[in-house]
Amino acid sequence: MTDPADVAAAPHALHLWADDRKVATLGYDALNDRWSLDYDPDWMAAPNSFPLSPALPFQPLSGGYAVGSVKRFVENLLPEGRALDVTATTYRISKSNIYALITALGTETTGAFRFWRSDDVPPAVAAKPAREVTREELDQRLASLDQMPLAVWDGKVRMSIAGVQDKLMVYLDRPLIDGGRLFLVEPPLASTHILKPDPARPITPHLVVNEHFCMCLARRMNLPVAEVSIYRTPRPVLVVRRFDRELVQGAAAGAAHGSSAPSVRRLHIIDAAQASDLPESGKYERNLGNGEHVRHIREGVSFEMLFERVDQTINKAAARMTLLRWALFQFLIGNCDAHGKNFSFFVSREGLEPAPWYDLVSVVQYAGISHELAMAWGDAFLLEEVGAFQLADFAQRCGIDRKLLKREATRLAKLVVEHAPAQALAEEYVDESERAFAAQLRDFVVGQAARLVALVDEATKVKAKFL
Repeated sequence: MTDPADVAAAPHALHLWADDRKVATLGYDALNDRWSLDYDPDWMAAPNSFPLSPALPFQPLSGGYAVGSVKRFVENLLPEGRALDVTATTYRISKSNIYALITALGTETTGAFRFWRSDDVPPAVAAKPAREVTREELDQRLASLDQMPLAVWDGKVRMSIAGVQDKLMVYLDRPLIDGGRLFLVEPPLASTHILKPDPARPITPHLVVNEHFCMCLARRMNLPVAEVSIYRTPRPVLVVRRFDRELVQGAAAGAAHGSSAPSVRRLHIIDAAQASDLPESGKYERNLGNGEHVRHIREGVSFEMLFERVDQTINKAAARMTLLRWALFQFLIGNCDAHGKNFSFFVSREGLEPAPWYDLVSVVQYAGISHELAMAWGDAFLLEEVGAFQLADFAQRCGIDRKLLKREATRLAKLVVEHAPAQALAEEYVDESERAFAAQLRDFVVGQAARLVALVDEATKVKAKFL
């Protein structure tokens, strides 16, 4: 266990801030890789304050926080894959040096907090005006993604959010349809949107169209999903509105001219891995991989573990229904990569609340990447192996009444059949290739809807003694 008092003795420290309020001090002993956390008394006393996560409450159990909990929380904030490689190379630090990475990237992370090296209040005004990214400049960068990740601009890494895909965090001064301009942000400014282009690799064509289709289909079905649009340079870029940022009046002028910080309120969210106090490597249920000797080990985020988070939520009935709909929607669109970092919760003093959905992609459209499910339905890790028994097993493990499962699955399937054809004809898909891909998505999800209806009907007939 670690004691918050260890912070004072730690050789290194970072200070966490929420706007102009100090939240906590994070201590780090590099020699022993020991992390500690000490909340600020004024923050804890504030009526609208909140802890970093359920694993890091204001009042830890006797003996302090569990070993590794602080490190795991921080680790889950960092980018993965190529973005992590570039960050390590740019700042000449090891990819395993979590403290150094968050020191470099922590001024604009997911959630409400900023990591600041000084104990002084972070400046309210940026040192220089926000840097605009023009359509032409963005197009040039997209043309060279295979040479330079999108997150690197002006020799600086500008991505401090989790995920493998190339992304860029920007401030959008007004809606794109109204001529909105994109800006890179410097501390203390906050980004409002995330840009996600098509990858340079050819094995995932039309990824922007894919995610746009799935996200917009969910919105048409009245499911809670982040707002998205397609921006063309003319290359397609998915623009995702950040739901952990809240824009207030007067923000646009500040961002464009750099005269004052844009009025963007940071909202605190954590993903399911953080809520479960797991490391980033625990985002997949088979956390050690699918090798012959380790495939039976399932210590990562599973559907069962995800539904256990319901006990930490404010409205348990609503949260359970949201999770059920999220799980069923992944089945409908064929998203094999719906892992523990692809579902998030808002955090308040009262508890957790499900956040809007994001990263909805029909992964099965791409033959060149793995189709193994991030979370198994029962014991099935392949979509084609999911049958009535596996759905009944899922319901049993997650505490879902099978009649409710059937009712909700049937309702969602009906909505898919109703709305997918219209989404496939959306005006955002501008050429024959994109429209053909959207039609392919339409046919797949409609087929999955029919399959799901048949399976849940049989799932209600599985005898409980066999589960």
